[in-house]
Amino acid sequence: MFIIQKGKLKPNGNAPILARITVNGEMCHVSTKLDILPERWLAKEYRTVGLTREEKLINTTLEELKAAIKERYYQMVNRCEVVTASKIKKSLMSMDEKSMSLMDLCDKFIHDYEILTLSQDYGQESFFRYKLTRARLEEFLTKSCKMNDIPLADINKRFLDKLFLWLRSEKKLNNNTATKFMHRFSSIFKMARDNGWVQGDPFKLQKLHLDKVDRGYLTQEEMERMYNKEFATPRLELVRDIFIFSCFTGFAYIDVAGLTTDMLKVWPDGNTWISSHRKKTKVPVNVRLLDIPMQIIEKYKGLTKGNKLLPVPSNQKCNDYLKEIAAVCGINKELCYHMARHTFATTVTLSNGVPIESVSKMLGHTNIRTTQIYARITDQKVNNDMEVLADKLNGTLPQLPTRSVKAKQEATI
Repeated sequence: MFIIQKGKLKPNGNAPILARITVNGEMCHVSTKLDILPERWLAKEYRTVGLTREEKLINTTLEELKAAIKERYYQMVNRCEVVTASKIKKSLMSMDEKSMSLMDLCDKFIHDYEILTLSQDYGQESFFRYKLTRARLEEFLTKSCKMNDIPLADINKRFLDKLFLWLRSEKKLNNNTATKFMHRFSSIFKMARDNGWVQGDPFKLQKLHLDKVDRGYLTQEEMERMYNKEFATPRLELVRDIFIFSCFTGFAYIDVAGLTTDMLKVWPDGNTWISSHRKKTKVPVNVRLLDIPMQIIEKYKGLTKGNKLLPVPSNQKCNDYLKEIAAVCGINKELCYHMARHTFATTVTLSNGVPIESVSKMLGHTNIRTTQIYARITDQKVNNDMEVLADKLNGTLPQLPTRSVKAKQEATI
């Protein structure tokens, strides 16, 4: 209901109008920031007389506030929360940043991130993923919570658990994809914590983990089969060549797409290198071009736009065509472009004796533990290493003396 404070009249004789909220016997008052002459107030109807333009505006505002209070009440009920009058009051308090909603926070975060992206400090891929995160959160609020938005103060562990369950069940995301989504959401929420818009961190209470994934790669034989295959369509041949180029350089798709001719450098030893920076981490990368990637560059010289090094199709097309290529080449693996990076680390470099420190440097990793995820020790590498060890040790020690037949019989007994 709405009441006026006759005991606190303003200098113009008006009385402040308050909203009185009562839930299960608990009562609290919220200022409407409106006032009216006491004689123009209808106490039993909770409204003004409504004859003047100002009085009609007050009545309209009070009706909107009443609707907002009811909306917040039913939102809390739908979320199965304990509803109190003070909690409703808290959500109705001023519309400043301390009472910011989740969608407002997402919009602020994305706006700031877009500025950083335009200044080329951050990658477009991360910007796209944060926009997707906002869209997913909005969809969750609408479909699962039956609301358009939620105050940041109402985001708790229960809300996060319901969100994660929705991602796994309704959106059919696997554990790692859903967990990475929650990590991005946590990054957005950190903006509110750092600016003092919320207190506490509900994400610390949520225990999530990433499942260990066996990242695939091509063997030497599969690479040769793909490289020597003749394709009937130019689109498959192009994607095959771009993929093989990454297999021999370790570049991710976004890095290959951004390569330009001025990144080719001839070093004093006469060899051609690519000197660039990883789009994702801005780490400088220098990779020497072997014969095969050099042949691919020569093959497409003059067929690119501007100063682009290679005519790279979109990431989606590359991944779609790679599945066709795998089927044509008889490769029974879920082939995607990023597998080229793993192939470079495992089959091309590590299996041929390149130290993991050098592999890490060429991949642009800042931590060698990241490289260990990409590069696996293959059975062939273990066999080659044991051959080297055998050449060094075999014959260096004197042979053990042979036993007599009698000694063998006694040892058997």
